[in-house]
Amino acid sequence: MEQKKFVPITTKINLIIIISLILGIGSTTFYFARSLFFTIDGATKKNLNQQSEILYTAIQNYMLPGQAPLAVEFFKDIESSNPDYEIKLYRRTKAAAFSDNTTIDDVNNRLKRIVFKPRQEPAIIIDDPVDEYFQVSLGSPPDTAIFQTEKNGTFFINIYKPLINLPKCTGCHGSDHTIRGVVNISSNISGAIMSQRNSIIISGSLFLGLVFVLTVLLSIYLRSSILRPVQIIGDVCRDVTGGHFDKRVKIKSRDEVGLLGETVNQMVEGLFERFELSKFVSLSTIQSLKGDKAGQNVPVTLLFSDIRGFTAYSDRNPPEVVVAHLNRILNVQTEIIHANGGDIDKYVGDEIVALFPGEESGLAACRTAIAIMKNFSEKSAADYGGLRVGIGINTGDVILGMIGSEKRADFTTIGDNVNVASRLCSAAKMDQILMADSTWQKVKDNVIVEGPYKIKVKGKDKYIRVHILLGCQREDCLEFVKPSGGLIAD
Repeated sequence: MEQKKFVPITTKINLIIIISLILGIGSTTFYFARSLFFTIDGATKKNLNQQSEILYTAIQNYMLPGQAPLAVEFFKDIESSNPDYEIKLYRRTKAAAFSDNTTIDDVNNRLKRIVFKPRQEPAIIIDDPVDEYFQVSLGSPPDTAIFQTEKNGTFFINIYKPLINLPKCTGCHGSDHTIRGVVNISSNISGAIMSQRNSIIISGSLFLGLVFVLTVLLSIYLRSSILRPVQIIGDVCRDVTGGHFDKRVKIKSRDEVGLLGETVNQMVEGLFERFELSKFVSLSTIQSLKGDKAGQNVPVTLLFSDIRGFTAYSDRNPPEVVVAHLNRILNVQTEIIHANGGDIDKYVGDEIVALFPGEESGLAACRTAIAIMKNFSEKSAADYGGLRVGIGINTGDVILGMIGSEKRADFTTIGDNVNVASRLCSAAKMDQILMADSTWQKVKDNVIVEGPYKIKVKGKDKYIRVHILLGCQREDCLEFVKPSGGLIAD
């Protein structure tokens, strides 16, 4: 199964903060900027439209009595007083008004007399109108068109307003058309556009700055109040997993995280107590807590190791010396047993009871016994107080289960094969390993033995066939094995 990539919670929280702030403050800023834009745009258009109505009325008043030159001068006066404004007048044919004498000639011909003298001034040259919006003003019904244009980086808002051919105008201009022309009023709105852009840029900058500041502040707060304490708790739990129980969570906050830290400390103390208690029970007992505690028959090899002459030794030496040497001997044997896959079932005074499960249990027990004997032979008498051991090994089915009362029980082995192994240990002399024939049958191709012999043990009517274990194949044999004195050859 592919392992998922580790993503620190700091990164996740920072992402959540940034996304939340962008969605929250960003949407507010966007709404504000959008509202500002449409407010300014709407106000500009409304103001220009109102001004166009005034100008439109003024143009009509100038045009009715035939004072077109005054209208032209009026346009120039407005443009000179306010450079942001530009007024143009188009004929319905899109040609610029006052660009020639066409309209004057038409009016004089219609009136059949020279009412207006031909213009002598140069023709007025203006840009062509934007056809799309010009047609709106000429449409049926005619309408005012408002639109925005850009020229050389300058922005204009334009109004195309139709100049209606009123009944009082038909005398000069005829009645065969509704629209006499189109008034174009342009206003430079670059200042308003720049104001809008600056507002958006400033708002965006303030928004990004606010997001950054809030992200930093919230990250610092979360790191100090949540993430760092969680990391401390994780470090303590990691140490506990490695078997180190000396660290504690140090969190001063009085909140949920602080309570979690106190709970973890209590848990560590409880685990330490259980860890210490595990030294006093076998591995099988611990494993039994996970499974069925009922008794069952299991094939094992049992190894009993007992210190010879320990009672007399205890009488001759101070208690602290006795306990020190006893613990040293038991500790060495325990390490050898565990190194060969065995488990300590129990300590009975100066005796060790070990279990070896599995198909290779017999060979594992034999190697353990040889390793224990070699360890004693390599040490000086002072290391173990001159004490030595005798070992008994037996293979067979035993009853394994929780034995005891409801208040105090041990997960241990009972049965005839347990008793046989114990009796063999009692019969073994110092530095001697007695192995039952049941074990020898399992390992005979891998061990070197002396025998067979037969011995009489308590609880058995018949003799038991045994062998003295000397060593394993391809390993050095024990040179200090006690002779088989007292044993009967079988």
